[in-house]
Amino acid sequence: MARGSSPLCADLMGRSMKVVVMRRLVVWMVACVVLGWSGALSAQESLERRVFQGPETGLLRGDAYYYEGDYYRALTAYKDFLREAPDDLRSERVRLKVAWVYFNVGEHGEAARELDRLAKEGRDIIVTWWARYYYGQVALASDRRPLAEAAFEEVIVTCAPYVARVGEPTDDPEIRECLELSSAATVGLARLEAVRHDFDAAGERLRAMPERSPLAQEATEIAGLVEGLKIPRKSPALAGVLSIVPGLGHVYLGQYGSAFVAFLWNGAFIYAIVDSVLAGRYGQAVLIGLVESIWYGGTIFGAVGGAHRFNRDAMRVVEDGLRRDLLQLYRDEPWPARYPAHPAYLELSIPF
Repeated sequence: MARGSSPLCADLMGRSMKVVVMRRLVVWMVACVVLGWSGALSAQESLERRVFQGPETGLLRGDAYYYEGDYYRALTAYKDFLREAPDDLRSERVRLKVAWVYFNVGEHGEAARELDRLAKEGRDIIVTWWARYYYGQVALASDRRPLAEAAFEEVIVTCAPYVARVGEPTDDPEIRECLELSSAATVGLARLEAVRHDFDAAGERLRAMPERSPLAQEATEIAGLVEGLKIPRKSPALAGVLSIVPGLGHVYLGQYGSAFVAFLWNGAFIYAIVDSVLAGRYGQAVLIGLVESIWYGGTIFGAVGGAHRFNRDAMRVVEDGLRRDLLQLYRDEPWPARYPAHPAYLELSIPF
């Protein structure tokens, strides 16, 4: 029996050995794959740590914080980069980002000072042009109209020789940048005239758009809408004179409810005064007359103020409409998006 079973046992033992070998081979292959993958991952992580160590981290963090709306942390990150790498070629562009963050948090003075220094001392000529344009934007937002006008005019004059070369067979980036800058500054001047409520002047500014600008056709259309526009007005003086008859000035303004109230109350006071005089109650007549004089004067001044409000609101409607059109005509990129720290960040597209 033992002799007969020996071939079977040998066969079983052989198969068992094969299974064990196969299992060990599979385990060895899996271990190699896992170890190789982990080694590659470690190498990649090591490479990323080497790439994103140092000043580069400040730029990446600054842009990340900016897009998250955490402006103060973005400002700190950008300043860390400038402190650690003051001679980096991107430092002037980072200073543009610093100015933009200051502008977003309402620190217009700090933004203007940074931009003015950059425009005067910058080595990158294109960045200095953008700094001067952005200085005009900050001045306009701060209602410093003469400064804004001077900045926009300076940009247009500086870029004029480059704009004249548009269409030449050259890859000069200054020509492309100047075409955009000149167009943007022209829109800025039109916005300035809109704030001044000089809509004819705004139309003239838009018609001065460079011919080769992608914005030229639409700018001309907007100019045609605002030039010669007849804005309804009410005369404050006429409203006051008409209010000598209580309520008539408000009728002139189209405020019929106020006109009825003014006529009713003034009529009631005048009737009470006349009735008191006829009854011999002169003291009462004097008191009622004092109250009526205040009410009567308020009616007149109310009509005059209503005319001023009517004119102001009419101007504001046109101004708001023109400003919306100008913002749609040229909507500038957020400054961090213009010069991103890493190409993976989304850059906004503009028609230049």
